[in-house]
Amino acid sequence: MANFIRLLVLSPLLFVSFSYASINPTPLKYNVSASGSHYPYYTNDPEKPGVLPEIIEKALDDANIAASHIDLPTKRITKYLQDKIIDFDVISLEWLPKDERNDSRYVFSEPLIYATEMIVTLPQNAQNWQSADSLKGKNIGTVLGYYYFNDNTFERVDFPSEKELMTALSRNRVEAALIGKLTALYWAEQLEINIAFGAQHSHGFLRIRLLSKHKGLLPQINLAIKNLHAQGYIKSIEDKYMSNIPTQN
Repeated sequence: MANFIRLLVLSPLLFVSFSYASINPTPLKYNVSASGSHYPYYTNDPEKPGVLPEIIEKALDDANIAASHIDLPTKRITKYLQDKIIDFDVISLEWLPKDERNDSRYVFSEPLIYATEMIVTLPQNAQNWQSADSLKGKNIGTVLGYYYFNDNTFERVDFPSEKELMTALSRNRVEAALIGKLTALYWAEQLEINIAFGAQHSHGFLRIRLLSKHKGLLPQINLAIKNLHAQGYIKSIEDKYMSNIPTQN
């Protein structure tokens, strides 16, 4: 009888412990740091880590999925995902060549937030870059390790981060660069650089790109993302980081 009473007393505790256990016994490993200078998406500041870390951590927590962020150099993120050393990253399908958008090695989540990528140049050169075709055959500033869906049509000139790419642009080391619009506006203000925009290069949603072996987790992830949109959480995080970025340089 004493053992039975003891079991009744312990059962609620056992139930609570089980109910809060993650649905994946092995934590996922992921990376969203990009170059480390990808403001507002990633800031490299533990106090205000950026839009993506805050949204991803909240979505995974709500989905009851255990995960840990792994810091990696930008050029290794894709290789580590391909080699299954990490389990997911964040990407826009618009960054990929069309033949890679249905890669069976991965599954993609519901949309997180929009990302717009522009041809960025100095004001005196803006008229030369108002068409996407203007990239063909030219030396174009890019970030090392980043995807560009048509980089077989131009010569990449890679820099370690958006910050360094913007500095190179201001010093005429390249005449044009491919940079996210918000990121370019942020670094232009921080570095006191006068920039102009040419044609839009890509525009689409950022999504979680998850290894297919974890596709069973995708419904929980998608439900969490949808709920965060419905609750206004994702919009509040966007506003937190984007309100201080000028709408136009």
